[in-house]
Amino acid sequence: MRVCVVEQQPDAPAGLLGGWAAARGHDLEVVRAPALATWPDPRAFAAVVALGSDRSVHASRDAWIAAEVAFLRAAHDAGVPVLGLCFGAQALAAALGGSVHRAPQVEIGWIQLTATPDGEALEALAPGPWFAWHEDAFSVPPGAVELARTTVGTQAYALGTSIGLQFHPEVDAAIVGDWVADGRRQLATERVDEHALLAETQREAPGARDRAHALFDAVLPARGPSVH
Repeated sequence: MRVCVVEQQPDAPAGLLGGWAAARGHDLEVVRAPALATWPDPRAFAAVVALGSDRSVHASRDAWIAAEVAFLRAAHDAGVPVLGLCFGAQALAAALGGSVHRAPQVEIGWIQLTATPDGEALEALAPGPWFAWHEDAFSVPPGAVELARTTVGTQAYALGTSIGLQFHPEVDAAIVGDWVADGRRQLATERVDEHALLAETQREAPGARDRAHALFDAVLPARGPSVH
């Protein structure tokens, strides 16, 4: 299976998704959104995955954001399964007619999900813990169903073969370590203990890998799941 991975910045890579693809014999084709002059035809891929970013779908003025939203919409309309992760989920929500806005509170760290009745059918969407780091949030797009949430808000939604996840199933301990090193000022502002966060990451990393692989297996087959 050939998967298009939309990367926004080098420090938010495919991570565990790359290991999953290698283990399954899938090919990942990484396109870097800010550098693209022409976007590929989404119909050339079995699936599309949009990764995270420190940019904001609703507040940043980067021209590539609107182009990415249009690309995700085109993929969805063509029946290509789309998986959006954090920023990618927000861009997908915008593509599907939802809104993106500032979250009621910043969410950083390992979180537990509460599945909705619709989400309970997707067994691979385990309660967690999953890693989250985001300031923005999205509304569930029209016609989509909410799959999971935390007290902060929606964490997962689905429309047809498109799924948006507010958290980061793709991150490994090295990626989290880089984010912590670069985000110390925000961690201090949000009163997040970086040493405790890194220690928790080391404890959770092995289980997080297994959960991520199971989730990718469930939402990224060639046809993808269909939730209406």
